[in-house]
Amino acid sequence: MNVKEMALGWLANRLPTCKEVTKMASYSMEGKLPLRQRFGFRMHLLICGLCLRYVKQLQLMRDVAQQHTAKLTEDPAAPASTLSQRARERMKQTLHASS
Repeated sequence: MNVKEMALGWLANRLPTCKEVTKMASYSMEGKLPLRQRFGFRMHLLICGLCLRYVKQLQLMRDVAQQHTAKLTEDPAAPASTLSQRARERMKQTLHASS
């Protein structure tokens, strides 16, 4: 085993697992991670393509949700105006039936 392999093994044993990184990704979007966790999180993303893809997808979903929320705030009647009267009635009936 050469020095590079030993260093990578040592580093891998100290980085968070993929499961831990998925939790950290959610927390990092809500607020700032502590320095030590943030370092481990970023180092893990450098070596794990699957976790990097997960984080990018999570960020995309957050951005789309924020854009949608902004559109709703601008014109709250917009989504309702795209539904037909029949669809609105079915939704009302379903909601009343489930109450």
